[in-house]
Amino acid sequence: MDSVGTSLFERLGGEEKLTELVKTFYHVMATDPMAKECFATHAGKDVTESTEKLTMFLSGIMGGPPAYHDKYGHPRLRMRHAPFAIGEKEANQWLYCMLKAMDEVKIERGIQGEIIPYFKQVAEFLRNR
Repeated sequence: MDSVGTSLFERLGGEEKLTELVKTFYHVMATDPMAKECFATHAGKDVTESTEKLTMFLSGIMGGPPAYHDKYGHPRLRMRHAPFAIGEKEANQWLYCMLKAMDEVKIERGIQGEIIPYFKQVAEFLRNR
């Protein structure tokens, strides 16, 4: 929350903008050669469920509805990502996709500045190689 009590979720643009961001993120991951290794875990798969889960998760993290927690409980990010080889390259590619998606959906720079440190932390946290 900022000093006037508005959540990051609200300032971002709510569920509609967050959904647009996540869909764009997966589109970038699927189409940008810079994300080749990162997307390998999703290649040939329908990412609809992943898109929904990431949207729900980020909603709760950003002060919006805690849909992911309500439906699935604790996210257990490391456990859920353990089957995938995530090294420095994959973590950097994931972050690259998210940064590019934020630019493409025109997330304000100030809001990006609030979100990016969290995304960097998560990308590093999920490294397992």
